[in-house]
Amino acid sequence: MAKKFSELELPPVVDSPNVAEIFASEVVGTGVLGKLFSINLACHRWVFPEDSQPKLARVVVARLILTGEATIQLAKHLAQLSQAKDAGGKAKDE
Repeated sequence: MAKKFSELELPPVVDSPNVAEIFASEVVGTGVLGKLFSINLACHRWVFPEDSQPKLARVVVARLILTGEATIQLAKHLAQLSQAKDAGGKAKDE
């Protein structure tokens, strides 16, 4: 019988310098898509319409779609960051 993904020994992470970074100032939505979880990230940007004054807009900059397992991993890492912030230190990397 084939092993489940969670039972496999994972290779090391390759942190490519070519991956785009996304800046977000807020989480504007979450959802469930079957067995996947969606997180919508946005940032504030100035919009300059030709016919009116500049105004602030909330623009979706990324839709993060995660498996259930990745969602649990994200929650654990966010909890570590929160604990480190509360303790005034750094989160340990697993």
